Amino acid sequence: MKRENIFFLLGLFFLFLLFFIINFCSKDVLSKTSESFFLKETDVSLLRPLSKEKINDLYLNSNNFLSAFVSLDEEKEIILAEKKSSEVIPIASLTKLMTAVISLENYNLDDLVSISSSAVSTIGTMGGLRVNEKITVRDLLYVTLIESSNDGAEALAEKMGRAEFVYRMNKKASQLEMKNTRFYNPTGLDIFADESAKELLETNVSTVGDLEKLVIHILKNQPLITEILSLSEKKIISSSGVVHNLSNTNILLKENAGYLWGKTGYTKEANGCIILILNNYSSINSGYIINVITGADDRFKEARKLEEWLHASFIW
Repeated sequence: MKRENIFFLLGLFFLFLLFFIINFCSKDVLSKTSESFFLKETDVSLLRPLSKEKINDLYLNSNNFLSAFVSLDEEKEIILAEKKSSEVIPIASLTKLMTAVISLENYNLDDLVSISSSAVSTIGTMGGLRVNEKITVRDLLYVTLIESSNDGAEALAEKMGRAEFVYRMNKKASQLEMKNTRFYNPTGLDIFADESAKELLETNVSTVGDLEKLVIHILKNQPLITEILSLSEKKIISSSGVVHNLSNTNILLKENAGYLWGKTGYTKEANGCIILILNNYSSINSGYIINVITGADDRFKEARKLEEWLHASFIW
């Protein structure tokens, strides 16, 4: 055999040997070291922070806030950011989330409600309800949630009896282990002892941590609330023929498709409040991001800052 042929055959042999080592022998080594050196996409159970410097770059002027990732299927919850999440604070019209829950648990959606003069006399004109107007519970929920109508919330409570309704609001809060929550009315209004507005008589209070529990309950059990609050606008015609062109108080719904739904609130005692439910950016993990912000001078600005920080600070 020629010398050149011998070298050619030897070369083929060594190439085959190298191929064998790479494709078979190295598999055991890689499998043993994968946990230490490799992170498969499918192994990412949730999200990872990008850098300590980036994570520390969150400066919200809000008194209290909480951002959490929740997976309803896996019963998983991870706090992404928080400040004074257990501090008891006024919650203004965030109250109306519980008002809607109690209404849905106790009324038929097609039940008619006659709007009383006492309901219409409640502070605020949002919703445009009229005395003696007949409207279904379903449509009253749209009025109450989309425009944050105090008249609508009072009308829903009056159907059962206001005292009983508020009692059930507190009972539900207890069932949901909202331990630092107390409701005095269905609207979230601050009630003062006199017209000077110096002595606060009653105000609904909670914590951003408790409010997260309420949102999770709604996500699991009350799809109509999420449907209503996802709408920027809605036209309804009451049974009395009154047209209501509703516009959502949450202006962020028109800005970003990532905001699924939310609820706003404001009183002098509470300052600006907002709850937002967001897409979680991840194609791997199913779930929601829940942001709760209270005590903000500009709730929408603070919500944008928190959303931008979440997107930039984690690998999703």
